Amino acid sequence: MRQEVKMVTVKERHAEIGEAKQVVPNQAPPQKQQKIARGIIRRMLVEFHREWTDLRSTEGGGTGVLTANALLDRHSHHIYDAVCDVEAVVGDDLAVEIRCLSVEMIKATNILIMIGCEEECYRRGDALAKEALRQAERCLALQRVADTAR
Repeated sequence: MRQEVKMVTVKERHAEIGEAKQVVPNQAPPQKQQKIARGIIRRMLVEFHREWTDLRSTEGGGTGVLTANALLDRHSHHIYDAVCDVEAVVGDDLAVEIRCLSVEMIKATNILIMIGCEEECYRRGDALAKEALRQAERCLALQRVADTAR
């Protein structure tokens, strides 16, 4: 079974991000805003990990490099934009780490594909997917700490 990656236009991407902005209510207490924002980021990171893992399990050889490129590109921009939108709510440390992950995804997409390093792109993608899952677990751990502090 072959997994297809949905190509997202700029307009669609901004529509998705707009939805994420609306999910974090401005009138909610700061703790609730943090919980919602971390949940959004965590879901996005887990989704990237899941899609990358699915892609790697179904693609063979170099035929899937364009699909991998599209997946990395789509998720890197989506994650970056969402983190920028909620940075004030989640704090600088987490936001910077997630933005750095996104930048690494963009580098893997742009540089490695352009110079034809397909296997390195897959290796970097695997490492990025693992890091995304680690960051998702960090979001969950931060939330648990916040919940127990109340």
